[in-house]
Amino acid sequence: MTFSRNARTVRRNFRLGVLNGMLSGLGEALLDPTLVQVAFINHLSASPLLVGLVVPLRDGVWYLPQLWVSSHLQSQPIKVTYYARMSVLRAAGLGALCLAALTLHDPAWLLAVYFLGYGLYALAAGLAGLPYLEMVSKTIPPRQRGLYFAWRLTLGGLMALGASLVVRWLLSEPAGLAFPRNFGVLFSLATLAFGLAMFALQHTHEPPDLTTPAPVSPGRQFRRAVTLVRHDRNYLRFLTMRGALMLGGCASPFFAVFVQRQLGAPPEMVGVYLAVVAGVGLVSNMLYGRFSVRLGHRRIMVLASGLGLVMSALVLAFALLAWPLGVRGMTAALCLLPVYAFLSTREAGIGVAGYSLLMEISPAAERSVYLGFSNSILGIILLSTGLSGLVVERWGFAALVGLTLVAYVVAMTAALTMRDSARESLKVMSEPDVGSSASRRN
Repeated sequence: MTFSRNARTVRRNFRLGVLNGMLSGLGEALLDPTLVQVAFINHLSASPLLVGLVVPLRDGVWYLPQLWVSSHLQSQPIKVTYYARMSVLRAAGLGALCLAALTLHDPAWLLAVYFLGYGLYALAAGLAGLPYLEMVSKTIPPRQRGLYFAWRLTLGGLMALGASLVVRWLLSEPAGLAFPRNFGVLFSLATLAFGLAMFALQHTHEPPDLTTPAPVSPGRQFRRAVTLVRHDRNYLRFLTMRGALMLGGCASPFFAVFVQRQLGAPPEMVGVYLAVVAGVGLVSNMLYGRFSVRLGHRRIMVLASGLGLVMSALVLAFALLAWPLGVRGMTAALCLLPVYAFLSTREAGIGVAGYSLLMEISPAAERSVYLGFSNSILGIILLSTGLSGLVVERWGFAALVGLTLVAYVVAMTAALTMRDSARESLKVMSEPDVGSSASRRN
């Protein structure tokens, strides 16, 4: 009877998490940073610096606070309560963005409210990120995690396909909505989707932690994390791989901007690109989920690095040859379709295997430190990618793509030299003078 109840609880948590992923996929598509938000900023400013800040604002601010969160969260037996509190702040940030796009017209004010409102949403999402990952590690069995993330991304991809049609229609002339009200409608629909997603996840049945170590200061947590990195080379390779993959993705917001500004591609192709990303991602997630147990999460990350390398090579060749060969307008726009297919397949691989691999290589007693430190370091890296706009402004789009090629080579090298599972023991865990209370009590 107990086993039956536990099995039902696991299935219920699995379904709620997948529902959360499906609705989040819809919201992400309607609010896509590399296409929708970049198009929004492109209407308000011609500055490459502002365009380059969009993805770091979402992802960098999401990752950055999580080491600080880990120092407090490890003492909380139930994580979903903290997640629920952050959901309120996320809704407030998106609500401000919707209201501004529907009522304001001055570009300066729109930009100001955009960066403040979306920044608040991204920060609150980051504060909720570690509780979410802890909930997954507690409620989803290890062998089901790859399948769990695959289902989330697959159904989210189905929703994104429908969202791409909405985006294309609202950003085209037949919709009859002038800028910025067309974006205001998109932002409002995204807010509704995210709200329902957060509501679903808050009903997860999370078992309390058996031990709850006392909270430690962020400084002590940081010193503990640095010591772990120093002694665990596998973890260092993981951080190198993930950081390089993030640097490799810094050029993607400029793909559509490049063909529109330099080659005269029509702006409504943003919706087509979004459909390609959603459709290819849907198929990729299904395949990754099916083969994740057989291949292992590390091999999927190797594949994702290789796909990014091919993508950057294609874009660099296109950037250097399109103008001399006379590729313009719709022809130039169509040339980016395979690029977005590679981008989507790469992101699907990272989505299915990235956190699953990190959970595998993290000793259970140190999981909060591993997750929190990883995300904070990756947040710093992502914020640094905001300088990509300066690279484009000073040296050109092709120079930025060339840098991403180097990053993908580094990522693939690190992924190939990793192991697939956690060490049985770490030297650092036996050193009480630097160990945290979490490692000693667990």
